Amino acid sequence: MKKQLGEKMIKYLVIGKKDELKEIINEIEKKSNGKIIFGDFLNPSPEVFMEKIKYHDRILIADPELEIYIKNELEIVKNKGIIINILPELVEKHLKRIPLDVLKKFEYYYSEFFLSKKENRILDLTLALISLILTSPLFIIISIINLLTIGKPIIFKQIRIGKNKEKFLMYKFRTIHNEKVHSFSKFLRKTRLDEIPQFLNVLKGNMNFIGPRPEMLSFHKMCEEHIDFYNYRLFVKPGITGWAQVKYKYTTSLEDYKIKTEYDLYYVKNKNLLLDIKILLLTFLAIFKDNGSL
Repeated sequence: MKKQLGEKMIKYLVIGKKDELKEIINEIEKKSNGKIIFGDFLNPSPEVFMEKIKYHDRILIADPELEIYIKNELEIVKNKGIIINILPELVEKHLKRIPLDVLKKFEYYYSEFFLSKKENRILDLTLALISLILTSPLFIIISIINLLTIGKPIIFKQIRIGKNKEKFLMYKFRTIHNEKVHSFSKFLRKTRLDEIPQFLNVLKGNMNFIGPRPEMLSFHKMCEEHIDFYNYRLFVKPGITGWAQVKYKYTTSLEDYKIKTEYDLYYVKNKNLLLDIKILLLTFLAIFKDNGSL
């Protein structure tokens, strides 16, 4: 999609190495629909920087280690009204996730956002109680059908990893019998109705209504070992639904989990009521579009 007529294109002078930023830069340009382009990339000297800035609209600090070489020059152009952005601002605005490589370069910037996160326990309790009341007829019907089709136990309990690496039992309607998925169970998974018992997890305090999905022990160990900053997603309670679930596909590989983690980190950093409402709406849309199980 091209930029609309009348919209001003912004050309950035990038303080950073192009070969280190190529994939992220290309994705930002694409997501901005032509509103942003990246011109020259500098491992800067003051003289070259002051010459190149004449042909650009703004400055992007993509490598804070290179910023120190032009600290005085940055102050000069800033006083002239030239806007200076840092890479985290652009990736979050346009990609809606925090790439792990960006977090690594700008760890000093991000650290304060992950230190403490407030939980809105009243909201989660209210949502869980209302949801349980509204779905109580379904709870009974599904329990009866499950009992008749695949037998006991009706509820499946599995150890998952929660906030601060605490283990807990997560509840789901059982959907597998003799290593096979019953046709009714497939329906439960596609409509997310197998997740209804997790409202009990919210009431118990193991989970929030919204947050990163709690992982099984095996996947948690894999991610903890191979994904930088993975444990940052454990600074908040896990959720029945979350930002990664509505923005990314079902994850199976390590590479998928890395991208999923980037979306989870975006949520943890930017957690607020409006974002939670957006996730709820996108979750309902996903259910109606039959996108598969969370």
